[in-house]
Amino acid sequence: MSIAVLDKAFSILEVLARTGRALSLAELAEEGRLPKPTVHRILRSLRDLGYVTPAGTRGSYKLSERLSSLREHGRDAALRARAQPLIDALHQRFDETVNLGVLEGIYIRYAHVTETAQALRWIVKPGARDLFHTTALGRAIVANLPDEQQSRLVTKACATLPARGRKAARLLLEQELAATRARGCALEEEETVAGVACVAISLVSFDELLAGISVSVPVNRFPADRRDTLISAMRQLSHGATAHQAHA
Repeated sequence: MSIAVLDKAFSILEVLARTGRALSLAELAEEGRLPKPTVHRILRSLRDLGYVTPAGTRGSYKLSERLSSLREHGRDAALRARAQPLIDALHQRFDETVNLGVLEGIYIRYAHVTETAQALRWIVKPGARDLFHTTALGRAIVANLPDEQQSRLVTKACATLPARGRKAARLLLEQELAATRARGCALEEEETVAGVACVAISLVSFDELLAGISVSVPVNRFPADRRDTLISAMRQLSHGATAHQAHA
């Protein structure tokens, strides 16, 4: 099977996940921007493998329970086990909410959340999703992907934006990803949620190319000195992960 076919298959799965409902062949072809014969062949294979299932409406398809189970229980449990030392270290030092996220298509899915004990907080629920380019967590992961894969994701993400200004938005996103990679962490302040700032790193050093962790902080607890301390701590943990891998 070619890489192009894999890319198209995952595009179909992403459309079904994003819409959250059964879709017809025509709808999948339109949403995925693929020819109907191609979608039909891929759906047939996905159905044979058990990852999609026919819906009640004739000719419609939805994601199967097998795919949900594969995603939630196996992958997330293993990822949490690997990331737990970093999560615990950040939570104990700063007592702020620490998020573990996974890149799925152009979305970040929150796989695990360790909440702060402080009263003022913003808690995202495990399973929630955001477009990757709107979050520090998503940008941290995508910034560390191979150039070709990063470019495809940027193209897909920018396609969700209004046509007017799309070129400028892409340029800004590419600049932010380059700055994130050079900095060693991603920063986001009140872009996704008013009153909340985030600092994030990729877990690429743990051989988890599509995962990352972030710390969410209310902006009133995020003065410049604490911001710098958190950034330094996140970068040290990332570098420590690299050293751990080098000696493994």
